[in-house]
Amino acid sequence: MYTQDFSLKSGHTWLNVASEGPLPKAAVEALEEAIKWKKSPHLLTIAKFQQVPVELKKAIARLINVDWHDVILGNSATYGLHLLSNGLEFKAGDEIILLQNDFPTDILPWLSLKQKGVVVHQLKAQHQVLSPQEIEKAINRRTKLVCLPYIHSFIGFKEDIAAIGRLCRSQGVLCVVNLSQAAGAIEIDLSQWEVDAVVCAGYKWLLGPYGTGFCWIRKEVQENLNYAQNYWISLMDEASLNSEGPINLKDDHTARRYDVFGTANFFNYVPWQASIEYLLKVGLDNVNKHNQILVNKIVDGLEQERFDLISPRSQNERTNIVVFSHKDAKQNPYLFEFLKSKGFYLALWRNKLRVSPHIYNTLQEMESLLKTLEQYTSK
Repeated sequence: MYTQDFSLKSGHTWLNVASEGPLPKAAVEALEEAIKWKKSPHLLTIAKFQQVPVELKKAIARLINVDWHDVILGNSATYGLHLLSNGLEFKAGDEIILLQNDFPTDILPWLSLKQKGVVVHQLKAQHQVLSPQEIEKAINRRTKLVCLPYIHSFIGFKEDIAAIGRLCRSQGVLCVVNLSQAAGAIEIDLSQWEVDAVVCAGYKWLLGPYGTGFCWIRKEVQENLNYAQNYWISLMDEASLNSEGPINLKDDHTARRYDVFGTANFFNYVPWQASIEYLLKVGLDNVNKHNQILVNKIVDGLEQERFDLISPRSQNERTNIVVFSHKDAKQNPYLFEFLKSKGFYLALWRNKLRVSPHIYNTLQEMESLLKTLEQYTSK
């Protein structure tokens, strides 16, 4: 049904959107329009410089149900985490709680704070991801911040962010969430969570070009950031630019002050906005329903005698990511290459196979994947 909205090559089944998502046709058309602007610079009006970031922010705001003025444009999920780690005030003895075995994006930005005497705990979960009870046990009077993924990149389990956010807020601890494996695949309403910041890559489930991402930081937290980033497009209006007098730095504490440099990034942001608008038009609830049909087909059809399911088996715990392993884990690299030779593109992470289907995939492709798995003979 949705496959026609993409230009994927026949015989090549892309099942790795958790790493990189394809552009829908609407985004390709938007990119072609942006290229025209650069080919003919007279089309690059001042209005476009202002319009591109604003319209993108409005689309992102609809995606997560926030005020668009509070959306910060970045080039990755990492951008927002570095903004927080470098801009928040940390002192010696402060503690940060992270999930051990999380994707490095959520860990590396905080490790530099050890130089200031900040204690960074990488907690090993008892069962796949950290429970609210484990977080509560780890929090003490020195705990400053908790940073977690909403959906775990390596194993496909989901954190109970609603409960963890409430817990952190009650303890005066900041809660930061990475939405990269969720936004664009499921509905997200930040008004229902007591979190202080979210970060997200734009090139996975949101189907944008590489080098896109966003961040949202609660206003009270944003106002306490101490991070010098003064970009002229973000801070100067047309009157200021046309003035020959001294330039004065505005006392601007709005989100746009922290936008990545080059916000009128036509080749990235124009098609990315089109991709987000496409997903919003389809409806995130419909996207999730479609994807769950595909996930259920894989999980329910995987041969239990030959493969171990790493991601959730329980229906109410399943997410948009399926992770499995051959019973003989040494076979996984060979199985990965075998599937690729048959036109199925998965991910091999930490010697486990990850399948991440999205809106453009079909039930027939999942059936074909299962049949191809049956054909594999151990090396």
